[in-house]
Parts: sequence; structure tokens; C-alpha cells
Amino acid sequence: MVTKPTEPLLERLNEFLSRLTPGAAAKLAAGLEREKMRGSNGLPYDLIMSSIRPLLNRWEGGRPGMPNAVRQFCLPFEDLLVDRRDRSSRIRQIERSSVMPVWKWIETDLLPDTLPDITKRLSEKMSGARGAAQSGSLTILHASCANAILSVLETARKDGSLRRQIERQLGGEAVLEDATEMAHALAVAPFLMSARELLPKHIADFNDGMVANIAEIYEEAQVTAPESAIYVALIALARLHEPCQILRLAKKLAGFGNDAAVSRSGLAELGEIFLGEIEEIAASAQTRRAGQVDLDRLLSLVTRFADVSQGFIREIDIRRCSDWGHRILASRAQLSAAITEEMSRFEVELARALPLHQVGSYGKNGPRRPDVTAAPNFDRAEKVLACLRFLRGACPAAESIGAQAHCKTVGQQVESYLAAYEDGLIEELRRAKGFEQANAQAFFDIVVSFRETLGPSSLAETLRRRGQVAVAQAS
Repeated sequence: MVTKPTEPLLERLNEFLSRLTPGAAAKLAAGLEREKMRGSNGLPYDLIMSSIRPLLNRWEGGRPGMPNAVRQFCLPFEDLLVDRRDRSSRIRQIERSSVMPVWKWIETDLLPDTLPDITKRLSEKMSGARGAAQSGSLTILHASCANAILSVLETARKDGSLRRQIERQLGGEAVLEDATEMAHALAVAPFLMSARELLPKHIADFNDGMVANIAEIYEEAQVTAPESAIYVALIALARLHEPCQILRLAKKLAGFGNDAAVSRSGLAELGEIFLGEIEEIAASAQTRRAGQVDLDRLLSLVTRFADVSQGFIREIDIRRCSDWGHRILASRAQLSAAITEEMSRFEVELARALPLHQVGSYGKNGPRRPDVTAAPNFDRAEKVLACLRFLRGACPAAESIGAQAHCKTVGQQVESYLAAYEDGLIEELRRAKGFEQANAQAFFDIVVSFRETLGPSSLAETLRRRGQVAVAQAS
């Protein structure tokens, strides 16, 4: 019997699981956890859970399965858990893979005597008593773990050898950083639990009622643990469809709508998240060498810059003379300069992909027509397609980055060149013979693809019909 390779099987399993509905994924997760608790072997539990976790995140119902001690430990910071940390994001995240090393560290080193008793009582009350008794055990679990981690981390901050020892024990610096995030979240666990109960799992609009409720919880948390209260806002941020709406909370708590008040408040970090991303995008674009840029990647950065900066300005009154205002303007100028330099090559690339040659002996200012004596260079055509995709995608965001004038100019240059070339190429399709006819048809197909990329599609369709008529006339 021939066994199939493992990788294709895993891919097919992932593909199948991704087609489940969120409700079906929740039922599957509940069934898997029941089997795991019974001690069933052979099920790829972790693999299946990692595949359906995005679906579970969209499930509006209750979390499936029985909440064991580890899950209860994670409840306050569950919204911050990610399968893999996004290195480009400045929003605080905790990798799921860090949970078990930290839990085992607490279990074996930090609370070896008290944790078993806490988890035992929690388990008993989960299966029996409800309400205050259960809540009290949960509070003890969170507070005990937070105090234990923060206490040893404070000692390690002053003792480099201890810190290195903890890093080795946990499995690296990244896990230690995640442990720090967990501890600070656990320090305000009751407030995070309240926020999680009040907020929908997915927030399309962070309305005034939600903002007021979270602001009240934040102020209570700040009295208890000022250095950890920010996690109340981070829980809300993790659920927002438009992350910049979290600045509504910062604005309310600051008491004023301008950036000066917010930047001096306890929630200044929320603004720094978006400002830092804007600055990082601008710096990244400027360090790229002109002519050697992945334009599709650059377009995604430009689009992201426009979205973040527009959202930031929409939620906060930014003054040009303020520190945040200066930073936004500087980032815009930086990104605009990089884009301007890159787009200045577009017409040259277009002329190289669609070459012209002189007709007659009128000198360099004489008439020119498409050169179909040689076949097109398809590598150059691909470069132009990338240029046109960038031009079409970047122009709507041009105002946000201060490059609207240059986008308009380059767009007009490209349009003028294409219009003149198309007219000449239609004539070549009528008159060319033999291999030149074949070359003209190949160039025509390229130009149609350029028109389809640049848009609108009606222009490409009109050009295609013009070409069909010209070929029919030639035959």
C-alpha cells in the first residue's frame, strides 16, 4: 500500500476545515476537547485547533468546551493572543505558543505549593458552585499569578544573570516578553473581564455608549494598577474593525479633542501605536533603491499609510504646530519623496516596453511610429504592468501622502504616450506583413493588458474592437 505524502494531506485538511461555518467550528472544538479530556490518542488536536481558530474568532456564541485551568488563566488577555506575532504591528500581542511555557514556569517554580490548591478549588467550583464563589477563585488565580511573575521580573530587571536564566527556562526572550504582558494583564484581570463582558466580540462602530463604559472601567483600573490600566483599552482595540476608533476613548479620557491633550494623557500609547506605524512605513519606503522596488509591496504600504493617517486625523484634532502634527507631516514628506522618485521612472519604462522609431528623414523631431521590427520584451512589459498597478492604486491615496500633483502629472504622461502609441499600432496592424504583423499583434495584446490594468475597462474593450477591425482590414 502506498502512503500519501504528509504535506498534501495537511493542506487538504486545512482547506477542508477552512470551509466550515463558525458554528460548525465551535461544535468541532467542543468535541475535540471532550475527546482530549477522555484521554483519546491519535487526534491531531493542535493542528485542527490552529486551522479552525480564525473561524472561532468569528463565532459570536460562547467559547466551546470546558474551561480548564490554563484557559481560565488566559481569559483576561485572550483577545491579545495570536498564533504568530505580526512584527510590523505595534499593537501589543501575545503568542499562543508562549502560554504553556509560562504556565509550567508558574506551576514548577513560582507557585509550586499554592497553584495546585487554587486550580483544584477552581475546578470544583466550576463543576458545582457558580457566581461569587467561582469569581472569587478566578480572581485569586489571576492575582496570584500576576504577583508571582511581576515580583520575579522586578528582581530579574536588576540581575542580568537571573534574567538570562529565566529566558533559557522559558525558551527565549520573546516568551519572557510575553510573560511580562500576561502578568500586567492579569494585574487588572477583574477590569479586563468586565470590559470583555460589556463589549461585542467584533465592533464595527465604537459608539459613545461603549466608550463611556470602557472609560469608566479604565479609570477604576488606573486607581488599582496605573501601570497596567492600558490593557483595558488594548482589549477594546483588539475587537475594533477600525483600530483608530480607540482614539475616541483617549479623547474622552483626556477631556479635550486635540492631540496635545491626548499625547499628555495616560493613553498616549494608543496614539503612538499609529504614529509609529506611519513613521515606520515612511522610513521603509525611503530606504528602497529607485528602480529596484517591489511596487506591489510599496503600494500596500502607501495604502496602509493613507488608511492609518486618515483614521488618526479623523479621530483626533491634529494641530500642525504640535509634536504629533510635525511627525505626521514629516512622514508624509518622506513617503511623498520616495514615491515621486519611483514614479519619475514610469514614462521611461513605458517607452522601453513600447518602443517607437523615427519615420523618414526629418531629424529627431520628425514623426515616430511603433517599432514592430522586433518582438516585444515581455520582462519590460511586466515592469510596466507593475507601474500601472501602482499608479492606479496610489492615486486615490495621493492626497493623504501629499503626492497628488505628481500622480496627476505622471498619469497624464502615461495616458498621452499610450493614446499616441495605440493610434500608431492600429495603423501597423493594418499595414504590416509577415513577422512584423505577428510582432504588432503581440504588442497590441500587451497594450490591451496595460489598458485593463490602468482602467477603466471600457477603454480596453474599445481598443480591442479597434484592433479586430484593423486586422480584418489587413486581411
